Amino acid sequence: MDLLLLGIKPFHMLHYLGVNGKLSGNLAAIDEIKGAVPVVYGPRGCGFHYRYAARSRNTPYYELECADFRDKDVIFGAEKKLVTLLKRLDEEKHPEMIFVLPTVVSDIVQEDVAGILRQIQPEIKAVLIPVISQAFSHMNKNNTRKKLKEKARQQGSQKSNESVLYAGCGYVEVMDALAETVMEPQERIANAVNVETFIWGYGGAGQLQRVEALLRQMGIRIHTYLPAADLAGLRKAPAAALNIVRRKKWAITMKERFGTEFFHVADMAEWQGIQGLQEFYRTIGTKLGMEAQVEAVLATEVERIQERYGELKAEFAPHSFALVTRVFTGLPEKIALYQKEYGLRITSIVVVRNRNFQEEHGLDDQTMEQLHQRILARMEEVGCKAPLLVNPDDTALQKALQSCDYAICDTELAVRDIPIPILPSFISHPVFDFDSFLENMEDIARKMKKPAGGGSLLLKACEYDADMYPVPLDDRHTRAARDMYVTMW
Repeated sequence: MDLLLLGIKPFHMLHYLGVNGKLSGNLAAIDEIKGAVPVVYGPRGCGFHYRYAARSRNTPYYELECADFRDKDVIFGAEKKLVTLLKRLDEEKHPEMIFVLPTVVSDIVQEDVAGILRQIQPEIKAVLIPVISQAFSHMNKNNTRKKLKEKARQQGSQKSNESVLYAGCGYVEVMDALAETVMEPQERIANAVNVETFIWGYGGAGQLQRVEALLRQMGIRIHTYLPAADLAGLRKAPAAALNIVRRKKWAITMKERFGTEFFHVADMAEWQGIQGLQEFYRTIGTKLGMEAQVEAVLATEVERIQERYGELKAEFAPHSFALVTRVFTGLPEKIALYQKEYGLRITSIVVVRNRNFQEEHGLDDQTMEQLHQRILARMEEVGCKAPLLVNPDDTALQKALQSCDYAICDTELAVRDIPIPILPSFISHPVFDFDSFLENMEDIARKMKKPAGGGSLLLKACEYDADMYPVPLDDRHTRAARDMYVTMW
């Protein structure tokens, strides 16, 4: 509700509509690096705007500096201004690294940022790092279409192995810069891994700490968190035998330079539940040649949680659940997690999909049918016999839910007229250790005792666009941005 009042759009909407440029991705990476100062090589408007970048929301990025381009700098060049700024920052802030970020202006006038930094480096104590613009780094419809078609061809619990490579909206540009200019060849440590820290879901930092503890039991140690390290840690990152990554492109760059293998966790929803957790750690163990050590710890962990796991499943067993979601391509993973892993008896599935989904993504009928059949196949695999309704009218929706005890509902669908108690969608809390898995189940049990829903939700007093929650019906500007994105991008 506060985001609605402040006019701040949800992160996923900012991402897909491209309201913020890729400098926000640059800053998301640099913000995690210790002893780093970013410099925007462009006009002061860029510096002002990106202090409040999309990824940092309404928290200003106070360390951000700007070269303050003026008209004469665009015409005659801003090299002297940049050099003066770099020297001042080096003397006043004593950073380990200074990143220089390109802008549309510096790219158009073709400033040789890398050349400028090489020339001035002997006079600067901080390591100067040019972040080279990789032109358009946003996901476009061709990328998305290819990704969806690959998803449609997946069978059963098969994991994503995306062939789509893109620059990650500026984030990967910084990661590439680290691999190209900061990291140095190292002697390999056989049992060490690097972990990319980008987007591991709700409570990501805590999740990774638990992953580290579990890996330690298996004899595997985390060498470096990337990019959340200092200069020394970044330089020595290639000593690890394996990178565990969320973005694939920079990992390929590192493999080309240093031969570091990587494990790409493309879709976190595919690695959930007891089975998914075991597959996650087995993949790491296989890549490191440490299968026996990993299997021994997994067996102990699974045995350790069995008693409480059985108690929670027994607590859920008398109840029936409806799954109400906007998710279509990831629905098979949702069904498997809730029905098989959590032990929730799903008796109705309702998909409230964007009515223009097929048209906006340029998908053919064959791909749509493959996506639909993939859902049905997973339902059969896990023994879910619930009817599957796609975009039902209000009457059909009410009828589908009446026989269920609870609705597991995406946040944006909680404003619908749901006649039964609502539980939030727990797949937005991915976990990568067995204690966190049990905690999710404990959370479900607690919320069942005091569920949300009914007419008391304040959000229900507002009118929203059916396909763009939480955009109000009268928000013409956001709707125009979406139309432009769909048409052009």
